[in-house]
Order: sequence, then C-alpha cells, then structure tokens
Amino acid sequence: RYRKRKKAAAQVMVMTVAVVAVLAALLVLACSQVFRVRGILIVGNRNLSKEDVIALSGVQEGDNLFSISDAELKKNMERNRYIEYLGHEFDYRGTLSLHINERMGMGVVNAFGLYYVVDATGMVLECAGSAYPDTVAGPKINNLILDDNSRVTVGERLPVRDSGQLAAVQRVLSALESTEVLGGVSLLDVKNLDNMYLMTTDGARIVLGDDAKLETKLLIAREVLV
Repeated sequence: RYRKRKKAAAQVMVMTVAVVAVLAALLVLACSQVFRVRGILIVGNRNLSKEDVIALSGVQEGDNLFSISDAELKKNMERNRYIEYLGHEFDYRGTLSLHINERMGMGVVNAFGLYYVVDATGMVLECAGSAYPDTVAGPKINNLILDDNSRVTVGERLPVRDSGQLAAVQRVLSALESTEVLGGVSLLDVKNLDNMYLMTTDGARIVLGDDAKLETKLLIAREVLV
C-alpha cells in the first residue's frame, strides 16, 4: 500500500511539472517578438480604404498574435455592414492578413413603398427612400415575396417568406457579376423559380428558366445581344 501511494505521488509530481513546463513555454511564446504583428494587409477590399478596415479591426502593429481571435475580429469588422469577415493569416515575416468580402450593391428591392439596395446575399445595405437609386449597377428585383410580419432593416438580410427565392437571387446576381453582365440588366423577375427572366437596359428579355447553368446561359445571351 505504501508503494502504491509513493507511485501515485510520483505520477502527480510528473504531471505537475509537465503542466508547469507547458504554461512556461506558452508564456515565453506570448511574450516573444516572433509572434508580434509587424504589418497588416487587407485582402478583399474594393472601395473601403485599408486604413478604415484596419481601424475597425482593432488590431495594431505590435499586438501579440495570441491576443487576436476570429470571433473578436468578426464582431469588430462587421460593425460596418459592407464588410463580411472571412478569416486571417499570419506569416513568418510578422504580416497579419485580414480577409474580407466587401459587400457591393447589386440589386434593388421595393418594399412597402421604399427602395432598398441589397448585395448578392440579400443583405440590405441602404434605404434609398421613395426615389429609385439609379447609381446601383444591377437590376430591380421583382416578385420577391417578403414576410408580412417582418420589417426590412438596414444591415440585415431581407425577411423573405421563401428562402429558395433569396437563394435563387444570390445565384443569379453572382452569375451576372462573374459574366460581366450585371450593369446591363435592369430587371430580374423571380416570381416563378423555374421560369425566371431578365430585362436588359436596352429592353431585351432574357429567359433564364431555372438556376441551372446560369453562367452558360448568360454568356450565350451576351454574345447574341452584343
């Protein structure tokens, strides 16, 4: 029995020493200059300045990498509704890369007599009031059914009754942007998801049908209409 107690005490001592060693190593790393931020790079901004995005992040040169968390960065940066935080990287030179998606106004929705500018995901970026915002390089989205019991709020996604409609809008707007047709389209109708159609700024009608092979359909339409 004495030997068992002595063995157990020895095991506890070994575990204690190991834990203290790990904590000491972490402390050394936390204080080390190797893990200090020496430069900050913003990836994904288009109109927003690097300085404005960095200020939102709350990170400064000299900060320790171990004090930076994705949750805190996301919370800080997405206070600006035009920013979607995607993640961060840290390289051997001490450069912290912050990856974002800068939301762009790609469509217009009329809700309860007001015009709202939305990005491809349905995030409401601006309320333009009762006047149509003619600065948006994208279509007016017709027949998107909103939830009668909800309100449209800037900085939140459109409260749609059918999430399938919003998903279809996202795919169409993304395809319009990737095929460089977005600026030439004035209207997107999503009343029937199996028979969606577009109207161009020149008055031509493009029947999309469903959302399969959208890029191919749009590239063909672009060649025909040019």
